Amino acid sequence: MATYFHTTNAAQAILTEGFRDAEGTYMLVGITLRGVFIADVPLDVNEGAKGEDVLAIALPDDADLDDYEIADEMGTYREWCVPAELINSRGTIRLLSPEESEQASAAWREARHDLL
Repeated sequence: MATYFHTTNAAQAILTEGFRDAEGTYMLVGITLRGVFIADVPLDVNEGAKGEDVLAIALPDDADLDDYEIADEMGTYREWCVPAELINSRGTIRLLSPEESEQASAAWREARHDLL
């Protein structure tokens, strides 16, 4: 299982009803994307994420996200725009406490530091 993160103001609705695709340019000029933005670390307003709640999304290792990755050579984290259907049908979603979100961020920073 691989874990991804989604920051939102709609955590309870997502947990009850599942994700819904959103559409927009999302910092990519001239390219419209449709799906759910997830990242390998909890994001905040500094990275353009809106919301106070962080959802952890566990997807099986065979869920191939390669075609959905948003390549950013300058970025420090990895991000994907994944169809809601894929997450809803294959993922396990849970709301993180603020402490769990910070722990996930700290673990990501530590792993990144070890790679440098």
